Amino acid sequence: MKTTYGHVALAWLLSVVVGCGGGSTGTPGAGGNAAGGNSGSGVGASGGSAPGGSGGSAPAGSGGSAPAGSGGGIAGSGPAGAAGTTVGRGGQSGSSAGAGPAGAAGSAAGASGRGGSAGSAAGTGGGVAGRGGAGGTGGGAAGTGGGTSARYTCPAGPFTAPFPSSITPTKIAGVPPLDTFNNNGNDFGNIEGAVWFDGAIHVSEIGGGNNPPPSRILRITTAGAVSIAFPNSGTNGLAIDTMGRLIGANHVGGGIYTYNLTGMTSTPIVSTYNSARFNSPNDIAVHSNGTIYFSDPDFQAPSPRPQSQTRVYRVPPGATTPMVVDMARSNPNGVTLSLDETFLFVTDGQGLHRYPVNADGSTGTATRIAQNDVFSGDGMGIDCAGNLYVTSNNQVIIVNPTGAGTLVGKITITGVQSCTNVAFGGANHQTLYITGLGNGMGTTSMGIYRADMPLPGMPF
Repeated sequence: MKTTYGHVALAWLLSVVVGCGGGSTGTPGAGGNAAGGNSGSGVGASGGSAPGGSGGSAPAGSGGSAPAGSGGGIAGSGPAGAAGTTVGRGGQSGSSAGAGPAGAAGSAAGASGRGGSAGSAAGTGGGVAGRGGAGGTGGGAAGTGGGTSARYTCPAGPFTAPFPSSITPTKIAGVPPLDTFNNNGNDFGNIEGAVWFDGAIHVSEIGGGNNPPPSRILRITTAGAVSIAFPNSGTNGLAIDTMGRLIGANHVGGGIYTYNLTGMTSTPIVSTYNSARFNSPNDIAVHSNGTIYFSDPDFQAPSPRPQSQTRVYRVPPGATTPMVVDMARSNPNGVTLSLDETFLFVTDGQGLHRYPVNADGSTGTATRIAQNDVFSGDGMGIDCAGNLYVTSNNQVIIVNPTGAGTLVGKITITGVQSCTNVAFGGANHQTLYITGLGNGMGTTSMGIYRADMPLPGMPF
């Protein structure tokens, strides 16, 4: 997702433009209830209702009175959880009943993700389903006070096509907050890794200094309130895994980490290859089967760099040892999946590349696409019509990635030295967020922009 500071200077001189980018059922509170919602396309195979009631129990099993929630929620059979319920957005219905107690104080509304089979897990803290299934208004995601967020699935189409010439991004004031981290806005900095998580857009703010540079996670609400969600995160790209956890590409620690924004804890998922840390983990994509794909350039790597090559990796579900997707890609950058998860897209300094994805998560040989329109790329996003939004220099290049790749149009923004990433968010996921890097708070400065869109898109 990310541009080197050396590349930035060139982009600046060329005159830059801004821009860059379920769940188990909600837990019933005392006296309350939480029922799985209907999926967008049908009734779950064996979902059940979870009646609340002070001290009451929630029987599981098929034959219940409420269909399963999106993404395969599981009805609990333990005592009801405390403090309220949440509602998510639908995915494919689930099929199994859980036996663990309902999660305590679930608070995050959400939905299952795209294009995969729905997950299902019950227990303390509540499980969250992965990407998958048709849209609907299904079960909510249980949480433990902000540690997880349910994943999003696109609603049923058709969708209005984007018209880049009519998209007008505006800068969000107060991003980043001016303080000692960025020398009160006087230092060069980079806003990166946009992800819509727990009802707000989250980004990484990467500071200046020697490699690997410090970074922190910022939270920006729809009302424009800006706060520091996780200081010293070390992150660049951010994403949401199939358990609903916020995960980040950590160039300081040299691995892929989970982040709990309530407990302020981070835990590595994978941190070494061939007994050495990664160079500079950059961007992340997550398949509904749990496979994590990530790029590892050397933009923010320590010297000497720990890995002899820059690569794209994948981490199979439950694994702690990565597998190489591509070892010949020089400084791979942005990564994302197609809506149906049959293709992985990767950007680098030579353009945009498409890899076929097999059923087990492995990939085939890359093909370069949109060769006449994308000559280099940073972070990417995707809308619910399947169009890619590729950040490149001062533009967001919108591409239909089928076939050889067709240009839809370009969004050009003045005000940053280079665009770094995009993500969709907001209540209906029809707000496009674009991040950028730049020199302090000058005319070409780091920041984040927003634009209303005619169609929804994915949260990272």
